[in-house]
Amino acid sequence: MDKKRIAVPLACHDHSRPVVVLFYRPITPDGLFLNSASKDSSPMLRNGETGDWIGTFEGHKAALRSVFLDTNALRAAFDFADFIAKVWDALTGDEFY
Repeated sequence: MDKKRIAVPLACHDHSRPVVVLFYRPITPDGLFLNSASKDSSPMLRNGETGDWIGTFEGHKAALRSVFLDTNALRAAFDFADFIAKVWDALTGDEFY
């Protein structure tokens, strides 16, 4: 008998303003990850299976417009409403540029 997987909605709490975009990567050797971007200027990395918060990338104060994770979910890129793009190390939270 073929077992069907039932999709369960995720709740991504902790943002103080509306979430404008979510970005996920297919399963990596370390698991499934997603980025949530909000108008609260706090991009967050989350566990893609549970929605649980892993960390917040800090250092910029404009609202977010888009997010991206590289293939292995090691780098996270964000586009802010003030026309600045930033890239962070997803493991350490350090800003690359």
